[in-house]
Amino acid sequence: MKSLLFRLAGIFSAEIGSELYLKLKEETLSPSLFCLDFTEVTEVTEVGWEFLRKMAERCKETGSKLAGFGLKSEVPSEQNAFFSFFDEEAECIHYLESFYIGDTPANELTPKSPQEGKTIHCPECQTLLRFKQMGDHLCPNCQSKFFVNQKGWVSTYERLL
Repeated sequence: MKSLLFRLAGIFSAEIGSELYLKLKEETLSPSLFCLDFTEVTEVTEVGWEFLRKMAERCKETGSKLAGFGLKSEVPSEQNAFFSFFDEEAECIHYLESFYIGDTPANELTPKSPQEGKTIHCPECQTLLRFKQMGDHLCPNCQSKFFVNQKGWVSTYERLL
């Protein structure tokens, strides 16, 4: 399961909202956690609130979770119904992580027998893969490299250019 932190700055309007929505839509092919840092945001426009609502709906449809923290301006009451805001980053992260307690992450299927291993989805192409131990793995379909920890959580390696 991916968990992403987006640090935002300036005015959260149509431009930032649409870019963020497209990124979130791309990342919600498998369940993910999204934490939005609003500490450097000076204002959220009406269109910005609409994009946040659309992001929350997309997350609800895909089993992902979305929350934000550090917003200096007041949150309109109708926005609280679909989006959780917190004062501190630690509170926000704790809230998001509380949805996935247990040994089986949301993107992992429970194996039928111990010999069979566990299954996960490739973080890049979403191909269903079987693994028996933690460590580095290579997707046979798209050749992307990723790491699987003891609980079966997947971390991708990003290339620096």
